[in-house]
Amino acid sequence: MIRLMNASDAADAAEIESLVQSHPWTKKQFEESAAAHQSTVIELQGKVAGFCILQPVLDEANLLLMAVHPSQQGKGLGYQLLEQSIAMLKNNPVQIFLEVRESNKPAIQLYEKSGFHQIDLRKNYYPKADGTREHAIIMVKACSDDFSKLFR
Repeated sequence: MIRLMNASDAADAAEIESLVQSHPWTKKQFEESAAAHQSTVIELQGKVAGFCILQPVLDEANLLLMAVHPSQQGKGLGYQLLEQSIAMLKNNPVQIFLEVRESNKPAIQLYEKSGFHQIDLRKNYYPKADGTREHAIIMVKACSDDFSKLFR
């Protein structure tokens, strides 16, 4: 089941985030995000298995953060969560932007499957655990047929 995130889901989301990120968001950031953005979760047997945080901005949106618990990755849940979360956006965005670590090949493949493509590279953007930095790939998804013609 995919539903809007509640403040009570923040601890579960923060736990998942800590398992998949070297610099994870805090529980407080998830609580604030549940109130300020369109934050969704996917539940399996009553337990949060993943989350997606989208920030609507006028006629666009930004994918701020998304993760699926490592034990549930590779089962199509991320794609289902992303697609349904986008469909739930009330502002009907013409395009959605995101940034992803250059090394995160599974996420890049997921985003490409969902219709995103690379438009730029932000050099040395993400901090790494060893103190160095990693490039961010900037991707966009055109949600409107009229707008998508601009990218062809």
